[in-house]
Amino acid sequence: MANNDTRNDDLNAQLVPKDDGRKTAVRSHSPNSLQPLEPSPLAIAGQIANRAAGQNIFQRYLSEKAANTIKRQARDLELFAEYLIDARIPLQHGADFQNDPNAWHGVTWGIVEGFIRWLLHEGYAVSSVNARLSTVRIYAQMAVKAGAIDRQEGMLIQTVKGFSRSGGLNVDEQREQTRIDKVTYAYRPTDRRRSVVVTRHSTKKHKPTLIDEETAVLLKQPRNESPQAYRDALLMCLLLDHGLRASELALLKAADFDLAAGEMCFYRPKVKGTDHEWTTHKLTAVTREVSSYYVKSLYPPPLLPDGPLILATTRLLKNGEGGQLLGEGLNRVRISERVAWLGKQLGTPKLSAHDCRHYCATKMARLEYSVDELMAWFGWTSAQTAMRYVTAVDVKERYRG
Repeated sequence: MANNDTRNDDLNAQLVPKDDGRKTAVRSHSPNSLQPLEPSPLAIAGQIANRAAGQNIFQRYLSEKAANTIKRQARDLELFAEYLIDARIPLQHGADFQNDPNAWHGVTWGIVEGFIRWLLHEGYAVSSVNARLSTVRIYAQMAVKAGAIDRQEGMLIQTVKGFSRSGGLNVDEQREQTRIDKVTYAYRPTDRRRSVVVTRHSTKKHKPTLIDEETAVLLKQPRNESPQAYRDALLMCLLLDHGLRASELALLKAADFDLAAGEMCFYRPKVKGTDHEWTTHKLTAVTREVSSYYVKSLYPPPLLPDGPLILATTRLLKNGEGGQLLGEGLNRVRISERVAWLGKQLGTPKLSAHDCRHYCATKMARLEYSVDELMAWFGWTSAQTAMRYVTAVDVKERYRG
């Protein structure tokens, strides 16, 4: 067999001239040997299908989830974006981690580990840390299929683990307590005879960043004559005077303002399906003044009437040039980033949109607005939330005298 194989190989050899004039044998492939093949139509179609499926994988996942799950995961991923911004990591592909696979480009297991440390430092409960980590891992795994994260990196991200019950207790014992006290309550499920006792830890800051009246006035004033400064002033007016959530502010459109009547009508996604889903506010004097100039003199006419109200801008240079309004709006994360930056310029670090909402609610409670009025103004569905501000003001006033 060996001799026959040798003879067959020799038959497939050809004599070709070398550079020095001599001839040498070069073996050609036998008809039965494998040759490199051109990509078949099926292979090409398969690659195209992979790319298309990768771009749609998030939408398919979300289509199968309940509205509350989507909302909870949105908050988790917005917090992930906030962590990246706090770490001064530029989001070159945007911050829409729930819908855009490209946003996940560059995410590594080390970044995910850093997210856990950041959550613990910010005072979030261990159970909340575990839940948010789970959300990040789910979307990161889909981002691998979409080609936004390298497969090897995706495997490392999946190895990032949360805390066990005992591990969580050890973590809480060793870190500074920055969360508010735990809340314990009981309720009886419809399918059970006995009540269930639930203990929950708040995920909010122990204390809001307090804003004094002087700082609030300065935040509502344009810092210069650029369109960016008037955009910032309007943004802060809506947060400080009207107590809007960042998510509500991001959804505002120019058409939501009736400047002649001095009113705005806006949508509250957090309380969708309730009486507070759509709310009308009478504009405060400063909000009406700033919004009127912003919409009538600065806002790009082609975007009227349904363009986003709070627009992104070009960079403002030191010589005063730039800061021009662009055609796209700021999302919730970018709004939060801007609020923090504006607060820092006035010596109020870590200022958030919720701090502004707290300032507005406290001020209105001090002006003796009723619980019903506070609920309607802020879109609260629970009277207890409003009562906390009313009670806090009453206690403070009694203490003063």
